[in-house]
Parts: sequence; C-alpha cells; structure tokens
Amino acid sequence: MGKIIILGAGVMGSALASVAAANNEVTLVGSPLDDSIIDGLKLNHTHSGLQLKLPVDVVAVKSSDINDAIFANADVVVLGVSSPGVDWALNIIQRHKAAPRIVALVTKGLVTAAHDQGAPRTYAQTIDKQLTNPAGAIVGIGGPCIARELALGYPTRVCFASEDLSAANQLRDLLKTEYYHITTHTEFTGLEACAALKNFMCIGVSAMLTAYTLDDGYAKNPIAGLFNQAVHEIATLSDWIKRDVTSPGDLQNANELPKHNPAFDLAGLGDLHVTVGGGRNSRLGQYLGTGRLLSEILQSDMHNVTVEGVDTGKQLLPGFRAACANGNLNPNDVPLTSAILTVINDNQPFKFEFNSLPG
Repeated sequence: MGKIIILGAGVMGSALASVAAANNEVTLVGSPLDDSIIDGLKLNHTHSGLQLKLPVDVVAVKSSDINDAIFANADVVVLGVSSPGVDWALNIIQRHKAAPRIVALVTKGLVTAAHDQGAPRTYAQTIDKQLTNPAGAIVGIGGPCIARELALGYPTRVCFASEDLSAANQLRDLLKTEYYHITTHTEFTGLEACAALKNFMCIGVSAMLTAYTLDDGYAKNPIAGLFNQAVHEIATLSDWIKRDVTSPGDLQNANELPKHNPAFDLAGLGDLHVTVGGGRNSRLGQYLGTGRLLSEILQSDMHNVTVEGVDTGKQLLPGFRAACANGNLNPNDVPLTSAILTVINDNQPFKFEFNSLPG
C-alpha cells in the first residue's frame, strides 16, 4: 500500500483514483476548474464527468484547501491535469514541498525546442528541470485507456515507462488490479512522444469519418489506409524526437534507435485506435472532414474546448519545418503530418491526397 496524490479531478485523473484506491491511500486534488466536481464527490462520491461513484476511500480536496500535510510522505504524485494545467500542478508540488518517490504523468504534450530548430521535447523531459525539490523518478503512463471504461472496471492494458525501470515496476505494483494490466519498459521519451503525437494524428484520421461516407456510416477503406499511415508517421516523428535527445538514460548512443518503437505498441497504435473512436480530437477531425476551417470550428462548436492535438501541432511546427528543410526529416515520409499542420498553422481546409502515400 502506498500514499498516492492525484492532481486534477478530470475524468482520467479520477478514473485512476478509482483504480488506485483498491490498494492505496488516495487523495484526489482538484484544480481551480474542478470545484464543482469536488463538491459532487464530497456530497455523494459521484463524479459528474464520469457519471459514476468513486470509491468512498478516495479523499477529495478542493484547490483552495490544499496544504503541506496532504503531500507529507507521499509515495507517488500523479499529474492528471490537461496540458494547460501543467504549470499549476508543478507549482503545487513546489509550493507544498512534495518529495515523492515517483512523479507519474498522465498529461501528454510537446514543448517547442528553445531554438525552434530542433525537435520538440515531451512534457516528461521538461518537468524534471522545473522540479527543484528532491523528487524521485518520473514515470510516463501511456496506452489505450478510456477513462469511464477504466472506472467501470473494464479490462484495460497500458504501459508505464521510465529511465529507471525499477520505478516503473514499483508504480505497476501499486496500481495493478485484476482488470488494470500494466507492462513496463525504459522507452521513456518514445512513449511520451507517441502519447502526444497520437492526439495530433487522430485529427487527420478522424477527418476520414466524415470525408468519405456511406449510407450506413463511414467508408472503412480510407480510414484504415490513413490509420496505418498515421502509425508510421508517429514512429518517424518519435524517432526524430529521440534522435535529438542525448540523455544516456534514453539512448546509449544518440544515433541508436530502439529496436522496438512504442508507436507500434500500446502508446501509439493502441492509443490512436481508442482516440479516433471518440473524444475532442476525433470530434475536431470529423468537423474538418466536412471542409470547415479550424478557426470557425474553435469559435463555434468547440468554443473554449481544449484540443490537445492542436496544441501538440503548434509545438511541433517550428522544429518539424526546420527538420524537413535541413534533411533531418523527409517530407515524403510524413504527408499526413504536413496536411494537419497546414490546417493548424495556415487555417486551410483539411485536404489529404492518398496518392501522396509512399508506394
């Protein structure tokens, strides 16, 4: 049994709290945007977003009630916020002097390289430098995981990755249940890159759901073809991001890439599958598939909705275009990435030519 603090009471953080409570002492700390969720949990243990009751053992805390005692002797602190909440979560960890053995990341995203010419960094690579308190290993959590299904106890298989494999294994042992199945490995940056890029690629793949329709739904051939391409582009981009990393914990040799790319495993292919199946990135893609502009969609149907794939694309753009120009990436290998970035940066309708796919 461990003491686990989860920052962010959205659906994923709360679903993970439901799992963790089976064998641990769990405190779910809401962000400043989660007050109504915490009120509901305090009233009758019901989470308004999941529309489910959480275990009665989960302690729910509003952001205004956070204190140092909550974090005292914590074994694990989980960042369960969306990307705009990362700075808030890191500030809370610092302000309350949290020094857990493990900091675990559910939040996924990319950060533009400081000089704009290199590959972007993952959140996991940047937060370590922002945590000045003594903190333990950082573990990334990735893979296909719909929050409500997890909270319902449906079988779910994910992966934990860390440069310190023992830390990933420790977290696995704290969280595993008969329905929450966890694999572990050391492809830390690869997992984090894939987990961020799948949101971005989902936008393009999901556009096929409405771009090609039949009387009984969407045409399967186009989406299957583009899904396959998306997985290969996730692999290409994650290899590029890893190649631009010189941390010995990530690579023994900066030019050596892993024999097994997480893009073809749970964090890439698996997670892309469930992301296309529903959610904000998929919904945006379907709107784009009808020929609408991103700016119009974000001002109407998806006003004030955080779309992680769009944020990832904006962080990816400078380094990607520089890499294509200097030969570090071959544009012919990544036509879907280029098409989605044109939508995000140039506010053009989504357009993908299938004859641009490698032959």
